[in-house]
Amino acid sequence: MFDDLRAHLAALDGPWPTRKRPIATRTATARPGPAAAPPTDDGAPGAPGVPEPTGVPDVPAHGLGGDGSLARDVGGYQAVLTIEDPLTVRLTYVGADGYPLPTVPGALKVPHAAEIRELKALAKGVRGTLADERARAEALMAADGRSWRHGAWRREWLDHPVSGAVARGLIWEFQDPDGVWHAATPGESVLVTVDGRALPVPADAAPVRLWHPARARPAAVRAWRDFVIDNRMVQAFKQAFREVCALGPDEEGALRSDRFAGHIVRYARLRELFRERGWRPDHRGRLHGGAPPAARRVLGGGWRAVLHYDPAEAAGQGDRVVTGHVRFERRDRRHWSRAGLADAPPLVFSEAMRDVGLFVDAASIAADPDWPDGEDRHHLHYRREAAFGRPGAAAEARRAALERILPRTRIADRCALGDRFLDVRGELRTYRIHLGTAHVRMEPEGTLLRVVPSRRKGQSGLFLPFEDERLSLILTKAVLLAADHKITDEPLLRRIRTGL
Repeated sequence: MFDDLRAHLAALDGPWPTRKRPIATRTATARPGPAAAPPTDDGAPGAPGVPEPTGVPDVPAHGLGGDGSLARDVGGYQAVLTIEDPLTVRLTYVGADGYPLPTVPGALKVPHAAEIRELKALAKGVRGTLADERARAEALMAADGRSWRHGAWRREWLDHPVSGAVARGLIWEFQDPDGVWHAATPGESVLVTVDGRALPVPADAAPVRLWHPARARPAAVRAWRDFVIDNRMVQAFKQAFREVCALGPDEEGALRSDRFAGHIVRYARLRELFRERGWRPDHRGRLHGGAPPAARRVLGGGWRAVLHYDPAEAAGQGDRVVTGHVRFERRDRRHWSRAGLADAPPLVFSEAMRDVGLFVDAASIAADPDWPDGEDRHHLHYRREAAFGRPGAAAEARRAALERILPRTRIADRCALGDRFLDVRGELRTYRIHLGTAHVRMEPEGTLLRVVPSRRKGQSGLFLPFEDERLSLILTKAVLLAADHKITDEPLLRRIRTGL
């Protein structure tokens, strides 16, 4: 089956533009935007007249040049270390023929072993710093009032060899003298707006902040998503396609949210996600013989989100927990006091609830690829309901990406995108791929089709606007099933033909 997948993945490589960084074409005109952000607790400027914050992080440059690269001569070769984009650091060796080699040439391994080890260690250090800068930038998405002076922003972010690779893949907002914010991304020596115009160079004292879709109009969000796709813009994290969680009508005036309560998730996977997203679980919970367990994440402006969860009730389910309610706390000097959902700043609320939604999306047993073939039959009703139920915000982001990706593929005429499913018309059957779990149903009887493709990264060569394993899985399955008559994997083919 894996050979079938690799053979059909080429169908996804559509007519993409070749450039990765946009180039402005004409002068921008001012457009109204959100109001200026207030100053933060740490003195970060939200408006002219506020002093610059102290404590600028000392981010190592690792000896890289302004373009994020470094070259050294090693025994007749030139070793080139380059930050290609916010996610990729490449170390290559260029010989006399001018072609880069991704591995160490045999002629260098013994006589230049010490230099090779030093270069590998340097590449590892650059990757670590780049990962730290990605995390630092994404943490700003919850900091509603965090901003810089334009001059300081250039020094701290744009002109830094490592931080600049992160900054150039993101969307920022720049405030003009009238207090209007304009969104733009760094291009080739200019700031480029969503319509491809050059934003006038801001004054050194002009405030700069990170763009968040929760502050933008829906039309602007859609335009930036198109921009990211059209320019193959590699973002350090999901920004343009970021999930936005707003306060619901039933949550106004409430002290807790049950929006994500009642989901059964794998505890080991949940703990991994806690570490990745900066949540700290309480080890004294019922899972360990104490009070009800919870995990907490400290966000910007003295706010903290709390997620409660409990062990699954079914016997022998020690590795599974049931998600509970989410609440917010505000720092009062040394203590935390409970606050209402509506009291939390919109970006704090959105980022915290987004995290919990991602926990459910990634750790729910409904997304288990072994379902329903596993030995455990507990919680079967939940699995059946959640596996093909109404998807969450993460699935909505996948849908938005698929809307822009599918028309560029060779299977576009065989696909139809709905609210919950991607429908794929093959030669033998029609298939429905769920946008939340990536599970497949065969029409017309709705039988589950278990398809487990290869998980090797980078084999399709398809540009995706953000890293999401399930989005890749949906596209991979769609390509395979659109040409179901060419499948050579006999067990899979028998399952498809059953009932025909």
